[in-house]
Amino acid sequence: MAGLLQQGADQVSGGSAPTPQAQPGQSPQVSPGQREGGDPRVDMDPSQGAQQRDLIVKAMLESLYGPMLEQARDMLEQVRDQPEQAIGRLVAQLMLMVRQAIADQGSTIPPGVMVQAAMIAAQAVGEMAIKMGIISPEDGDTIEGGFMAAMAQFGQQASRDMAPEQRARYAELIRGLREAKQKSRGTQRPQAQEPAQPAAAQRGAGGEQ
Repeated sequence: MAGLLQQGADQVSGGSAPTPQAQPGQSPQVSPGQREGGDPRVDMDPSQGAQQRDLIVKAMLESLYGPMLEQARDMLEQVRDQPEQAIGRLVAQLMLMVRQAIADQGSTIPPGVMVQAAMIAAQAVGEMAIKMGIISPEDGDTIEGGFMAAMAQFGQQASRDMAPEQRARYAELIRGLREAKQKSRGTQRPQAQEPAQPAAAQRGAGGEQ
């Protein structure tokens, strides 16, 4: 999961997406930084995108490990048999919280920044689930599924207030992530069928002798 979400983060930003650490007491202050000819509601400014993402992630992690900590643990515990659902709900809640905080400042978060932040938040919630023994460290698909569930829930609750351009950009980003997942799975399948050919070749060689 970490690999695929990292690929998605690189696809959105064009670079690496390191995980910032939460700083208690710091609230996100996002300056859109419109590019020439770009729309700050939709386009992520390469010169400010990483800084925006870091501030959004810090706000998410501060809430997750602060006032939401008990709620997060309870939710993960209550649906141990459906961890994707719990991860999705928690990440969507974090996304909606930060989006509202930024809206209260009269600003907005470019979709690329929000998607990157949600990826990192999903990893953080996934790590919490791992420490609680709900999923194994190798169970990346569950965390990835939780992230995709969060994006769906966020879209359902926030799309009514989005500009059409924002909705289109979110859809484009999610489509790209799904295509990356399908491509990743496609490159892993053919290798499992290759060992059958040497045995057939040996039988053919034995028949000629």
